[in-house]
Amino acid sequence: MTESISRKELCGYLSLLRRQLAGQSLFPAPNVIFLNSRALYHHLARQTCGGITVGEILQKIETCIPLAVTEESFSLFLSVCKEPRAERTRSFLESSKADFLLLVHQTAENEPQWCALTALCEKLRQRNLRT
Repeated sequence: MTESISRKELCGYLSLLRRQLAGQSLFPAPNVIFLNSRALYHHLARQTCGGITVGEILQKIETCIPLAVTEESFSLFLSVCKEPRAERTRSFLESSKADFLLLVHQTAENEPQWCALTALCEKLRQRNLRT
């Protein structure tokens, strides 16, 4: 479980991601194609962003990332899979983080959408503080 972060920290991390992903191609070269979101995540997670990697930022804000599910619904989802639980958990979390990075990339240059995304992350942060 990650620590709770402040609103200021969350806004700072989101701003770093926005600057890193805005207006750039997510692909390292025109002929590169990622086979799945997990491969894209591994590529993006290693990029440095403000002295820290994108993967480390996502780890710090993971409780504030939209698209996450509850422990109960996640357990139900995992019960139908055949992979070992630890592998399923890691794979699902990486996929959710990759989806979030794509969302940041798509909304970074649209101010109303960006504000809606940051407001949603802040609501998740506040909700996690209460639980």
